[in-house]
Amino acid sequence: MEKNRLVKFVAKVMEQSGFKVYENFQTSRHIIDIYGVLPTVLGDVGVVVACKNYDERWEVGLDVLKELEMVAKTLKASKMVVVTTSYFTTNAVNYAARRNIKLIDKDSLMALAKKFSNRPLEVDEVEVVESEEEAA
Repeated sequence: MEKNRLVKFVAKVMEQSGFKVYENFQTSRHIIDIYGVLPTVLGDVGVVVACKNYDERWEVGLDVLKELEMVAKTLKASKMVVVTTSYFTTNAVNYAARRNIKLIDKDSLMALAKKFSNRPLEVDEVEVVESEEEAA
């Protein structure tokens, strides 16, 4: 999956969940893949999302999480999410657990795609493709 398709898919899922979504949102120092705002009666809830389209052999590490934290702090976001087409290092998983960062790896992303494939999702580019190993 190309990064742009990954960003569009995650953005569409967030929109269908009630978020106002800004793709490639730029702060004074960074560009974040998705900045979502969920309007609530108690005030807006901000979420920053980093999408990483990596080969399965490449794992997302601490550097990505720490950069996301800087962006979240700048935007005063309440939640941070990292979505990847691969997996996370053990250090990243442990760090995210302590910092309340939601991690969505390849397996969770596939489950999300399957869940939303049963709904009318208006993103032409999104397709759920299972490898031969997963189909068996």
